[in-house]
Amino acid sequence: MTNVEIDKEYSDLREALIKELNGSCKLAVVQAPPGSGKTYMLLAVVSELVRKGKRVSLAAQTRRQADDIAHRWARDYGQLPAVRLGSSGSQAPNNFPDTVPWITELAELPHGPGLYISTTAKWTWVRNLEPFDVLAIDEAWQMAWGDLMQCAKLSKKFFMIGDPGQIPPVVSVDVRRWATAPRPPHKPAPEVVLDDPELRATAFIGSLPACRRLPNESVKYVKPFYNFDFSAYAEPNERLLKVSNDEPDQRLVGIINMLNSGQPVLVTLPTPEEGLPPEVDIELTLRVEQFVRTLLMGRSQMVVAPGDKPRAVTVKDIGICATHRAMNGELRKALGADFSEVSIDTPERWQGLERPIMIVVHPLSNVTDPSDFDLETGRLCVMASRHQVGLIVITRDHVGASLEEFIPQASQAPGQPDVVGRGHFAHARFWTDLVDDQRLVALT
Repeated sequence: MTNVEIDKEYSDLREALIKELNGSCKLAVVQAPPGSGKTYMLLAVVSELVRKGKRVSLAAQTRRQADDIAHRWARDYGQLPAVRLGSSGSQAPNNFPDTVPWITELAELPHGPGLYISTTAKWTWVRNLEPFDVLAIDEAWQMAWGDLMQCAKLSKKFFMIGDPGQIPPVVSVDVRRWATAPRPPHKPAPEVVLDDPELRATAFIGSLPACRRLPNESVKYVKPFYNFDFSAYAEPNERLLKVSNDEPDQRLVGIINMLNSGQPVLVTLPTPEEGLPPEVDIELTLRVEQFVRTLLMGRSQMVVAPGDKPRAVTVKDIGICATHRAMNGELRKALGADFSEVSIDTPERWQGLERPIMIVVHPLSNVTDPSDFDLETGRLCVMASRHQVGLIVITRDHVGASLEEFIPQASQAPGQPDVVGRGHFAHARFWTDLVDDQRLVALT
């Protein structure tokens, strides 16, 4: 699919959503691959509804996401009214746009057309408010069905857009009682809609056609996490990364220069004979630090967008991700003050974010007998899809064998999807694809 065809699909979907939500449609669900312009599409649709005189409430999943939406609205649609509904007693953060008033009391909300931005947590507590024309939900796969039901009286129409490959909503209670429920309150709201024949029949369903974030050559490794097809917006050989060859450790230079193909690189370290470290792997941490140092001290040059001139890699261009906070803390300690602006966090916190270069610790690196948590596909999907130029996956070398020897056990309730089996397949496919494409480098 050419970029012209992709752009037309975006345009056609936007117009269809505007028509449906301005008409009789009460429920719209849009699936999106990572980095596909979800929030851009959401605001493009919402802005047209506001122009038509609609009152639109918008639910973001975190305060940071809500504030980011306010900034985008002020930048792109500043002539249209919007407010940001914050928690009681809160204040607008520094540099918050003046064109989006910060309001903390429901009584102060305007009654006219416009966009009303807040978090899902805030909207679930709102009562006795004049219904909006539409409730738009950003990052909708992070909203549980139970939370949507608590927002049900906010509007008669709902527009959900999100990435089904991301990590499911965090639920802190035992959910086994709802395992066979037709509409489980702990499941992502769009998933419930798509799995329920009655709801699905009444909904407008669409999908964004392309991933704009990843290099063209990286998309093939992420597509197996999804049950719908999409293309790469970047052209082949569009993203570039190269390190000068005068660095002392030529092995690391060679590995980083492999990223110039646009494909990820899988780097393995020998698994200790005495067993794996439980959470904090010091040797692996030091290897990550060496990669960061080589990138920043080796006169690395990269190209992120077509037409750009090569530029130096900076500290802010690099992101690091591990599944455990203790490991992330050790990584931060190893990098020290010199590299304090390198972003380090868990997959949960990396959702919705991106960096030109990502270094991730494989979620099974310190596990030989993976649990349901370890095999959950969302974490690996998020870790594999944050980069714009290059991805290094670093791990102990047992993972391939551990996945091959692992026998998934059906722990789900009768009639429910085999989440563990699907997770095992996704992990094995990601590993096998990299090995088959000769993207594995073993360090000793």
